Amino acid sequence: MATPQQLQELVAAVQNLQVEVQTLKTDNAALQQIVAAREQQSMDLPPLPLMSGKFDGSERKVKEFLEACNIQFTFRQNAFSTDHAKVGFMITHLTGNALAWATPLVSQSDPVLQDYVAFKDLLKQNFLRAECAHIASEDLLDVRQGNSDLLTYISTFKKLATEAGWQ
Repeated sequence: MATPQQLQELVAAVQNLQVEVQTLKTDNAALQQIVAAREQQSMDLPPLPLMSGKFDGSERKVKEFLEACNIQFTFRQNAFSTDHAKVGFMITHLTGNALAWATPLVSQSDPVLQDYVAFKDLLKQNFLRAECAHIASEDLLDVRQGNSDLLTYISTFKKLATEAGWQ
């Protein structure tokens, strides 16, 4: 059996442990507030401007624009935590023909504005197709029979005309 002296020492040790536990709880709460504040600060950081500048719908800049946006979304995940934020960022970096293309989507609150992949695919569909048609049109103007046989020439001409949207 424990002596009164030993019991007093145990009570004192338990009281000290209670004080230390309370101190740890207070410190933990303070650290959680600091972490939450830092997370909020990183979420509040504005996106960086695109190195490529604004996208004007230029047929040859579609891939560059999409890659620049993807870099933003990858390294600034807190700023782009939703598809709507990603699409909004992309739209704010459009100008010229590309902005004219996107404006009706915004005016009509098109559901594609809530879906980054669908918006990106629609942008590609509208502007990459134009690139292919433009290149095919240029190639079509340059096609010559040269040393090839007539059937090869006709086949090449038809293929390029279809790609350019001339048929």
